[in-house]
Amino acid sequence: MESEDDMHDANDSAEDDFYSGGEAGLAASDDGDADYDFADHDSDDSAELISHRQQQNYSILSEVDIQRRQEDDINRVSTVLSISKPEACVLLRNYNWSVSKVHDEWFADEERVRKVVGLPEKHNEMPNDREVTCGICFESCPRGSMSAAACGHPFCSTCWRGYISTAISDGPGCLMLRCPDPSCAAAVGQDMINSLAADDDKEKYGRYLRRSYIEDNRKTKWCPAPGCEYAVEFVMGSGSYDVNCNCSYGFCWNCTEEAHRPVDCATVSKWILKNSAESENMNWILANSKPCPKCKRP
Repeated sequence: MESEDDMHDANDSAEDDFYSGGEAGLAASDDGDADYDFADHDSDDSAELISHRQQQNYSILSEVDIQRRQEDDINRVSTVLSISKPEACVLLRNYNWSVSKVHDEWFADEERVRKVVGLPEKHNEMPNDREVTCGICFESCPRGSMSAAACGHPFCSTCWRGYISTAISDGPGCLMLRCPDPSCAAAVGQDMINSLAADDDKEKYGRYLRRSYIEDNRKTKWCPAPGCEYAVEFVMGSGSYDVNCNCSYGFCWNCTEEAHRPVDCATVSKWILKNSAESENMNWILANSKPCPKCKRP
């Protein structure tokens, strides 16, 4: 028979094994619970991320993004309509950079569209003489130093440069530049600007062109923060108009004031008017004027 000491040692060993196994089992159970909790947290985070993406119904555009989108639209119109890129650019400028609008109008009545935007169907050549008279300074110049739009009216490089420079100095209206001949409405494309204008004028023309892509489009606006060069493309469909630009400025897409959710834009506008420095003058304006139907300002 075994001694009492041996039996006692065996019982102690069995108890140790039992408790050791129990702790291991509990640890395993705890680890399993932790895994399930971790998976649940991952699921919650994914749901929040998806919800955030669905709520953000706008995109921030840098100058590079604007230029790339503009070039893509020009290439699309040029390819579909089988016209040159400068001609496609003229069409898009006249139809507020709406590719679908250009396609609809062009296929409905190409002849009318060409007449409206100043794109002759046939490119007329300059007189085939050694010397050609400029239509502005009336000097006889070698044919190689003369240039003409699609209409074929010849002008010397000096007069073209002065004509383009004056138009660009006058502002964004240079984007709708036409032939210098008073009786002609042929459009002057960007290709002629790049080949005839001075470097400063070409750079300024390019800025006007990029700005028109944002300002003439209903879906895009510039960030109203001072000095910010980002634009915002907004997609309708969400109840929120709050936009957070990459410059850290938050504003309302609808009224371009600082973000004011949940207060509506009309209330914010009234509050700003009421708290303006010239309150007395503003009271007179409110009593004796009407808001502009476009910008809603008095």
